Amino acid sequence: MIIPGKTKVALYSRVSTLLGQDPENQLVHLRRFAADRSCIVVREFVDRGISGSRERRPALDEMLVQARAGDFEIIVVAALDRLGRNTKHMLTLIDELKEFGVTITSLREGIQFDSPTGQMMLTVISAIAQLERSLISERIRNALAAKALAAKESGSGWRCGRPGVVTPSINMWIQKLRYEGRSIREIAKVVGVGKTTVLRVLAAVQKGSAKPTV
Repeated sequence: MIIPGKTKVALYSRVSTLLGQDPENQLVHLRRFAADRSCIVVREFVDRGISGSRERRPALDEMLVQARAGDFEIIVVAALDRLGRNTKHMLTLIDELKEFGVTITSLREGIQFDSPTGQMMLTVISAIAQLERSLISERIRNALAAKALAAKESGSGWRCGRPGVVTPSINMWIQKLRYEGRSIREIAKVVGVGKTTVLRVLAAVQKGSAKPTV
């Protein structure tokens, strides 16, 4: 429960440098939320270029330390997926914060997760997000399998191997999978290229020599 002029909050933002995102796009809304309710903003925590699938992140870890110390009562995020994209991790995080007397407010979902209803919604939302990622991966695998079968029947010689040249479509595919939180090893396996190729593509995007296409 927010008490104007007394409730202390922390603002958390996570952005992808792969997509050239600016944390200010999230923070401006978080600050407005806090200001409209006369909350005391203790600190703003920002993780840049770190996948939401990673449980350990510099700013997130530091925020948990301050939560444990009782420095604030609420963490405000722009959307639930800014905190994490794994259902198990999200539920563990919520339970851990609950022990510290800290709850989470997500602007996009419009829910405070300190109530039984909020807990239920959290589980459902996280599960749906995880299911969506799994379905995308399955569609990609099925599409490649169908293409390989068609090539075999037609005798075109196409196969799902490791191409010597990274085409624009492969470049886009690699960026998309990375944005979804996939590891370098997973991306290489799904796309059918070497880990070095994946790293080279992502490094080029981050340096600005290749424009993000996802």
